[in-house]
Amino acid sequence: MEHYLGKKLKNLRESRNWSQAELAKRLNKAVSTISGYESDAHAIPLDVLVSISLLFGVSTDELLDLETTNVLSLSGLTEEQCNLLRKIRQEYLSPSQRGKDFSKNQMGILHDIISSFG
Repeated sequence: MEHYLGKKLKNLRESRNWSQAELAKRLNKAVSTISGYESDAHAIPLDVLVSISLLFGVSTDELLDLETTNVLSLSGLTEEQCNLLRKIRQEYLSPSQRGKDFSKNQMGILHDIISSFG
């Protein structure tokens, strides 16, 4: 499978209306290096790939066209909210009750949601 990472990098750069020089400055690289990345003449080192990912707000999997499951970022949430979302996920994957009514565990989670986010 070919990835054409250079083309993807160029599209990301152009979507921000940045010149190669502007991107080079942000990545602390030479303009010729950016040109090499975009033309796929040079492989992008892992540390630079991570920097590109962070700079443009895309995952490395997305940059590399790797199939991934949907990921929900927990950044900006409190530890309590993160733990609550983990409990919700676990309840969804292995429900404590399979009937139509909410179980005691599910009701507890709903109560915690309202308390934490309400």
